Amino acid sequence: MRISSALVLCLSLSLGGWSAAATEVYRWTDEDGNVIFSDVPREGAEQIEIGEVSTVPGQRVPPPRTGGAEAPAKQAGDTYTAVRITAPADEATIRNQRQLDVGVSVEPALDIGAGHRVQFYFDGAPYGDPVAGTTTMVQPLERGTHQLGAAVVDAAGNTLRRAETLTIYVHQQSVLNPAPARRAPTGS
Repeated sequence: MRISSALVLCLSLSLGGWSAAATEVYRWTDEDGNVIFSDVPREGAEQIEIGEVSTVPGQRVPPPRTGGAEAPAKQAGDTYTAVRITAPADEATIRNQRQLDVGVSVEPALDIGAGHRVQFYFDGAPYGDPVAGTTTMVQPLERGTHQLGAAVVDAAGNTLRRAETLTIYVHQQSVLNPAPARRAPTGS
């Protein structure tokens, strides 16, 4: 029986009562330079000594649940697979605007009939009441770095699924340093 060098480690494992420590193993190099291991002796083959092999028992894995009484109860939040803020983009720079439209995507669609709503967050605090839609307008928008967030909540206000928070940068023209007045074009 021929055994490739890649399988020599398999010889050191116990398989169905067969142990490499109790078996003779031979090694030789064929005409193409490949190292061959075998349990059958051959002229020119060298017998190799295989010492005691360390083994570690595997961990038992519980069988998968297939439903029925053992299946975990479905959580209300499991209905939503994704909630994402779609507008504005993360790390967007907003220039000279006093209001900002914020939009979210909810998958599957928001279950308004079950009392689910979207709660928007601005700088970590709830922004207004939960709404039965997927957009809101943040105003007034002040200069600085701000955090936007959103979550789907149930009728009692419990969070079912939360969107990843994103950061926006708001640049506003300074009241102390207004833009220069436009000059009227001069004739040539």
